[in-house]
Amino acid sequence: MGDTYISKTPSKRSPIPYKPSRTMAARCRLLMGTILPMAACTILRVNRTQWKPEPCDELAPGVPCVQLYKHPAGSGLVTPCPVDTHTNVDGCAAYLTGKSDAEKCPQIKCPKALGVTFKLVCAGGCCPTCWAPDHVVKVDRHTAIKSTNLVPRAAAAPPTCEGAKCFTPLCGTGYKPGFVQGNCCESCIPA
Repeated sequence: MGDTYISKTPSKRSPIPYKPSRTMAARCRLLMGTILPMAACTILRVNRTQWKPEPCDELAPGVPCVQLYKHPAGSGLVTPCPVDTHTNVDGCAAYLTGKSDAEKCPQIKCPKALGVTFKLVCAGGCCPTCWAPDHVVKVDRHTAIKSTNLVPRAAAAPPTCEGAKCFTPLCGTGYKPGFVQGNCCESCIPA
């Protein structure tokens, strides 16, 4: 390759050849090697803490609505979710009746896992739960298990068990593998 020249105008070339210095090359490597990855990490960190559930009216049919929980004004107390978010209003009413505010729901604080901040959400239950969406926390759904330890589902398993992965149960003394009504796989039952 020939020398590179600085162009003062589109039609004229400078007679002084331009050769990048080693210092400039080192600065470029520093920029590309440290500063840009740090910026990318900062963006990822923000994305892992500042997520919000998708708006309920934008969800596909059958996908449950998830809403961020809001603590009562000026309080850190975890109280029941709003009634309009309950999937079983009567069940929640029965569960919550006669309890003080502090006893109605577990007083939980959401942890961080894998660098992701989980948040309290109302997703149909009586009380908030800690949650993060699948695009923030990658969930291993075991859809492609290739294992010699897999066994067929229980013969009497309900149709909702389609796609379930079962393993041979390892039972303790006094127990043996057997079927429990409603389960997909055999579990340990008294011998």
